Amino acid sequence: MAVDNTPSPLATGFGTGGEQWVLTAHPDRGRLRVMVRVTEGNGNTWTSGSGGRPLPPGQRIATFVGRSGPSAHLVIVRVAPDVRAVVATLSDGSREDLRLHGDAGLLGVRIAVLVYPAELDLHRLEMLDQQGNELPDTI
Repeated sequence: MAVDNTPSPLATGFGTGGEQWVLTAHPDRGRLRVMVRVTEGNGNTWTSGSGGRPLPPGQRIATFVGRSGPSAHLVIVRVAPDVRAVVATLSDGSREDLRLHGDAGLLGVRIAVLVYPAELDLHRLEMLDQQGNELPDTI
């Protein structure tokens, strides 16, 4: 009997263009593998992700950007436990409040996912603390 080592989904959600995404995260010996599977409105599915330390030393945020051909953009955001909110600003001026997923005690970080249309650019990621104050990238 084959053993399925596929991590269970940590979270699911929808992109700004209606895409559906599934986030998995697998911690292993101080490293973290994060994958996101995106299903577009036309049924096309693609997966992208990253692995390595939960965060670079001295940093409060790490990002990974993925894309499959002319499809939507994907940004995976890993943030330190003291970050309580992440807000993304896109090139059309829209702001997206990103939901943070995962147990920082288990993963070393909390993770957010943003999937947005290919014709837009990500202009800014803002990290906020418990009081709503902006946090710097470094700790």
